[in-house]
Amino acid sequence: MATSGAAEVDPGDRERQQHDRRRLASSLTARYSDWVLEALDELPGSFLLTDPSLAGHPIVYASRGLAALTGYPRREVLGRNARVFQGTATDRAAVAGVREAVRAQRAHQVAILNYRRDGSPHWVLLHLAPVFQARDGSLLHFLAVQVPIDAARRRAGAGRGAPGAVLAACREEARVDEDFPCASHAGKVFVDMDKRGLEAEEPCVASDSEKEKATNTANSIVSALNRYSKLTSLVVSGKRCDSVGIPALSSSLNLSVGRIKQSFVLTHSCLPDMPIIYASDAFVSLTGYSREEILGCNCRVLNGPDKSAYLF
Repeated sequence: MATSGAAEVDPGDRERQQHDRRRLASSLTARYSDWVLEALDELPGSFLLTDPSLAGHPIVYASRGLAALTGYPRREVLGRNARVFQGTATDRAAVAGVREAVRAQRAHQVAILNYRRDGSPHWVLLHLAPVFQARDGSLLHFLAVQVPIDAARRRAGAGRGAPGAVLAACREEARVDEDFPCASHAGKVFVDMDKRGLEAEEPCVASDSEKEKATNTANSIVSALNRYSKLTSLVVSGKRCDSVGIPALSSSLNLSVGRIKQSFVLTHSCLPDMPIIYASDAFVSLTGYSREEILGCNCRVLNGPDKSAYLF
């Protein structure tokens, strides 16, 4: 009896995969319009975007240049944490510097040893940059640009302590960090819990031109995101604004409530009209409202025409 060479895919698995793809795509399209993906595809350079508001801080966009540099096709990195680039020579000190930048929600540059899909190591200059909502300063995405470093500038005899792989493991839960209330799931990123990097290769030093290239690439990407975000009235910026807006939850609280699977919102009773300051994934799925639509609104937005105006 003849059988098909292709393995059958369970309908439930297929539906979950499709749901995951839509969820990752909406991280960008809901904030920057439906055309942003095509616009990002046209930009040069090797870069990716991650969403710290989603569990596991997954990659939600990977450029064509990243595929060419690393050998990973886009489908293999989307939805995964960026520790996919980690290898045996990951240095914990370099990873700790990236992790601190993520928690502080600030830009960071470091020469770091990455691994391609085939397992071969290569040095890159990692430029990490947060992307904020201009209105209230809330963190939306992290941008990570990778610029290859000329191996000829490798310093000899440096021994241990070399920078580690880009965007390392995220298995340590974020600790309380009240100074950075928008951190969300960001604290889960870039933690070397495998204790790799004990036998790191000698470090590389990026040239000024490579540093300038990384910065310029990041600025052009943020400018594109800013331009397309205006189409959704959700203007973004590479710098946090201090304008008065809806306060975000602390990183530790966001991590805790993010584990709850029920449909719910949190409101702030000390602000005028008790605005919604958090909406769970299940709530978004149940109501059809995006977070951008619901945050800052009173719960009356859920009332129908027959409901009392005094319910909320």
